[in-house]
Amino acid sequence: MSSQSTVLDTFVGALEGTISVLLTCFAGYAAARRGLLDRVTVKHLSKLCTSLFLPCLLIVQMGPELTPSFLSRYWIIPLWGLVSTVVALLLGWAGQRLFRLKHWTIIACGRPNSNALPLLLLQSLESTGVLSRLATNGDDLQETLNRAQSLLLLNAIVQQVVTFQLSPPVLRLDDGHSKSIDGGPGTLRPGPGRILPITQDEERVGLLDDLDGMEETDSIDGPAALGAIEDIPDFRWPKHLKFAEKPLKMAWQCMSPPLIGAIIALIFGLITPLRETFLDKNGAMYPPITQSVANLGKIFVVLQTFSVGAELALVPTARVGILQTVWVLSVRFLVMPALSVLFVWLTAGRGWYVNDPLVWFLLILIPAGPSAMLLVNVAELVDINQGPIAAYLTISYLLSPLMAVVCSIGLVVVDAKS
Repeated sequence: MSSQSTVLDTFVGALEGTISVLLTCFAGYAAARRGLLDRVTVKHLSKLCTSLFLPCLLIVQMGPELTPSFLSRYWIIPLWGLVSTVVALLLGWAGQRLFRLKHWTIIACGRPNSNALPLLLLQSLESTGVLSRLATNGDDLQETLNRAQSLLLLNAIVQQVVTFQLSPPVLRLDDGHSKSIDGGPGTLRPGPGRILPITQDEERVGLLDDLDGMEETDSIDGPAALGAIEDIPDFRWPKHLKFAEKPLKMAWQCMSPPLIGAIIALIFGLITPLRETFLDKNGAMYPPITQSVANLGKIFVVLQTFSVGAELALVPTARVGILQTVWVLSVRFLVMPALSVLFVWLTAGRGWYVNDPLVWFLLILIPAGPSAMLLVNVAELVDINQGPIAAYLTISYLLSPLMAVVCSIGLVVVDAKS
């Protein structure tokens, strides 16, 4: 009876947590529907979250943890994040080939929401007391939450790299295969921007022309929410460095603000003097500098979830198709959670990786849940119809309370293996 009561308490706590996440998302949806936010504002919010608040969160949360001992202890998290993503992408590809689905379903199957949703879910699990069951070595709830957030962000970096590199060419397959790169003035293609800003003389150009320019800028600013780094003007490379020109340009094109934030966190974490000066709470630079970065990082989780709801309200939806919806939702909410539970059940506690209940629980949580909202941004970037994708994502996030079942099963498995 006590065991059944524990499972029920876990489910209720997890359900409360997922409902709080859904309500945060719904607040953004309601604000946009009421006209308090427009599409341009939401795009700017999304860009701000990706280019400023998320890098700050990565530096503050991951930096103190990214020591050589941490990386050698928790290597399983990014590895499982990559492996589970590849498996989900293969399932999406199989469904696309078998049922002739749209190509965006491949990315929707493989790309879970890896940052805002699970981070906010962890905060909710902490407030309901569920997270205390995963504490180890006398850690209090806040220490357990901080460690869990660091591990989730480590996985989020892997997901970001996969998304930026794989999603645009796959989604572009849905545009008819025949559009040229110069398909028209409204055609947007992935990759760094090539259009230099236009400078106007306000004394010669009327106000109406200026407003038209503003509207055009707003209409093409959506892809900037991806946070890609724009090109810098070309310059002549010295002859003795000419060999490095192409590799460096390719590396720069792969950069994004979250990835830069992760690199900064890695540098500060691995170099002991920098870690002690900037990331240790007793360090000389922590109060004036790092604390301000931490304050900015705390904004990310709630604001990003809020903006997800607002974007769902503003993107025009279209019929998504029952088969496409059922297939992707089955992969995201049934198949991947089942595979992750099976993986932990078969491998945890065998000495193959760290014996840590929190890590086991996160291995179950990482591959599960709704697809990333970033899918809409990539669809806009490659100039394909976003309506079916937005309709699917709306359904997907409405089903996010199902994560309570995943959390409950995960905690039962962790308890059994502990």
